[in-house]
Amino acid sequence: MRALVGISTISVVCSASIALYAAVQLASIGVIEPGPLFEIMVVLPAVVAVVTSILGALVGLGVLVRSSTRKLPFVLMAVGHLAASVGVVAVVIWSTREAASGWDLLLLPAPVVLGQLIVLAGLGLLLLRHRRLHSNIVRGQQF
Repeated sequence: MRALVGISTISVVCSASIALYAAVQLASIGVIEPGPLFEIMVVLPAVVAVVTSILGALVGLGVLVRSSTRKLPFVLMAVGHLAASVGVVAVVIWSTREAASGWDLLLLPAPVVLGQLIVLAGLGLLLLRHRRLHSNIVRGQQF
C-alpha cells in the first residue's frame, strides 16, 4: 500500500505541474505555447508522470486482484493509474499511424492528467479517513 500511495503522490504532483502550466497559459494568452518553463513544467513532469502511472498501474493491479486490500481509496488510485496508462498507450499508438505528424504526441499529458484526477480523489479520500481516524484517537485520549 505504501508503494501505491508514494507512486500516486509523485504522479499527482507531476500532473499538477502540467495542469498549472496549461491553466496559466490558457488564462493569460488563450493557447498553450512552449515557453521558457515548458520543459520544466510540462516535459519533465510528463515523463515522470507517465513512468509513475505505469508503475502505479502495475502495483494497482495487485490491489485490485487481492480482496484484502480492495478499499475505495486504493481502488480509485489503481483505476486512475490504469486509465492514465491506457490513455498514454492509446495516444502513442494513435501517433504511429501513417498520417501522424508527430504533433499528436502533444496530447500525451492529457490522459495522464485526467487519470490523475481519479488518483487525486483516492489520495484525498485516504487523507480524510486518516485525519478522521487520527482525530478520533486524539479525542479518545482527552477524555
